[in-house]
Amino acid sequence: MDYLILNGMHENDSFLQEINNRISEELDNQGLKGESILLHEKTIKPCLGCFKCWVQTPGICVIDDYGREVAKKMIQTDNLLYLTSIQFGGYSSELKKALDRSIGLLMPFFRVFHEEIHHETRYDKYPNMTVFGTLDQPNEQQELIFTKLVQRNSLNNFAPKFASQIIYTSDDALTIKGKIERGLSVLGDVNG
Repeated sequence: MDYLILNGMHENDSFLQEINNRISEELDNQGLKGESILLHEKTIKPCLGCFKCWVQTPGICVIDDYGREVAKKMIQTDNLLYLTSIQFGGYSSELKKALDRSIGLLMPFFRVFHEEIHHETRYDKYPNMTVFGTLDQPNEQQELIFTKLVQRNSLNNFAPKFASQIIYTSDDALTIKGKIERGLSVLGDVNG
């Protein structure tokens, strides 16, 4: 699969759905194949924090719901895209719930990576990552937190390339198009 979009929109977020549609159309125009998952339509229970995905069932969450499928699809794609409204500088609860359940994609052991301590990789390859966040209006503090969060998450998840873009609901169509293009510019085949 060339791409996977994890859409963390809440049920009535028509703006984020519009962004999802524009991104999917652009990826299709580039000849990429993939899918978009509306997370609020799936049963994904919160992480228990039990770490059994590390010590009892390596790489597989003990909760048997769609969270397992999301984690599997995340590691099998070349390009992982998150769509989220920005909540206090972070991800939406729908996206955060799915991401928490993917901790088993890493090993419980540690190593030095970019002069910091990080978990060991479980797999040979990890996807490129692009995160699109939406805000109703500019908010410097939330934007700084969000940008740093994406940067840290891409490092923790061993993304070969990453980008983040913040789209305002007041942005015109041309501005949105430009932000989508900049966000998608890091995508590509992680094997090549």
